[in-house]
Amino acid sequence: MNSSPVAEVPAFHTLWTAPSRARGVAYEFTPWEVVTAVLSVRSWQRFHGPVRLYTDDAGAHQLDRLGLLDLYADVSTDLDDVTPYDVDPVVYYTGGKLVALAAERAPVAMLDLDLFLLSSVDTTCADFVFAHVERATGDIYPPLERLPGTDRVAGTPPDLAANTALAVFNNERHRAAFTTAARTFMRGNADPAGCAPVALPAFCEQRLVLCEAERLGLSYAPVTPAVWDPRERAWSGDTRRAPFHHTWIRKRLLARDPLRQARYVRRLVTEVARNWPADLDRLTALASLAPAVAEVRSRGPVSGP
Repeated sequence: MNSSPVAEVPAFHTLWTAPSRARGVAYEFTPWEVVTAVLSVRSWQRFHGPVRLYTDDAGAHQLDRLGLLDLYADVSTDLDDVTPYDVDPVVYYTGGKLVALAAERAPVAMLDLDLFLLSSVDTTCADFVFAHVERATGDIYPPLERLPGTDRVAGTPPDLAANTALAVFNNERHRAAFTTAARTFMRGNADPAGCAPVALPAFCEQRLVLCEAERLGLSYAPVTPAVWDPRERAWSGDTRRAPFHHTWIRKRLLARDPLRQARYVRRLVTEVARNWPADLDRLTALASLAPAVAEVRSRGPVSGP
């Protein structure tokens, strides 16, 4: 796989446990989430620079217990200060990312914990660079007239959405305008009014960001040409050229298939062994990952792509 032009861009992860706590559930990492978090940080460090963490006290405690907190260049627990009126944690379960982004300055990359790089990304090809396009269809993206809160939006979003599992903000005006618009949209706007619950956060995070880019006359581009259709749950275009791996839609399958889980964890641990073998000691300290690490180590050194 050819590498893209390399530019140093700091990135951040967000771990906001309030959505789980609001549902009365303790936040817990699955075994594969532990490994993707390590791969996400290490791969961004290798290709583009440091990674910071925005979390809350509960999230920091969880990561410390897992031995992952020291991966980060800096850790902020400011997400403890987010109020449910400003960002309802049940409805806007990814809203912590946008609060974190509001505290940053461009250029900066917003990075999901379950996405890691396979090669460098051309982070400078547009003012705003994102993982891939999603068609604005289906229950996730209902017609704007059905969605509460769109009267707060200046301008009209294009007829597509940006998957922001990887989102690089190169323009400070865009970062500031988007986070202001997103927080205005979320504040006190937690009733989906007959729409699918995911429709509000999906619009706020993945369509409003393009709306603000167009309003400011800025350019935007996906990292990969593949397009996801949420209504058909299918890809179109070239899906082989992505310079990243994203667990994303596999989560539903993994949750109900123990054999698939085991294979996936071995695949991820093999990636760690190939590129960051010193981190195997970090993983083997966890009972849920020790067997997979032992199996990968028993095969000998891992090399090649």
